[in-house]
Amino acid sequence: MNNLLVDTNVLIRLLVKDDPGKFETIVKLVEKVEKNELTLVIPTVTLAECCWLLKSYYKLEKKLISEYLIDILQSENVEAEEDIVIDALILYAEKNVDFADALISCKTNHSVDVLTWDKKDFKKLNCEFYTPEELL
Repeated sequence: MNNLLVDTNVLIRLLVKDDPGKFETIVKLVEKVEKNELTLVIPTVTLAECCWLLKSYYKLEKKLISEYLIDILQSENVEAEEDIVIDALILYAEKNVDFADALISCKTNHSVDVLTWDKKDFKKLNCEFYTPEELL
């Protein structure tokens, strides 16, 4: 039980501190992580949900969300499920796009293009994209 996948509700409690009891529990777990007793693995879907929830419900700015999540991901004994998520979080804040679009853009790696109707976000990102109509 040394590696644990982290669910969205755990990260949210840590970041927004809206439930004092759960926050104190998370702090104690973080101490175990710092002592090399546990490793936290952050799934990409958890990061996507955090971005959406922190922006839509908690009304945080994308820059702040990105900074908070990157700080967590760069902590000792914390691993991202995918290495590209830090780049995606940076794009999310810098380009003011949805996290999912930033992630898709990072996944293209210039070897595959994106199919989307969301020209607005993908014009800001460094990837090739096409609308379905453009391919017909």
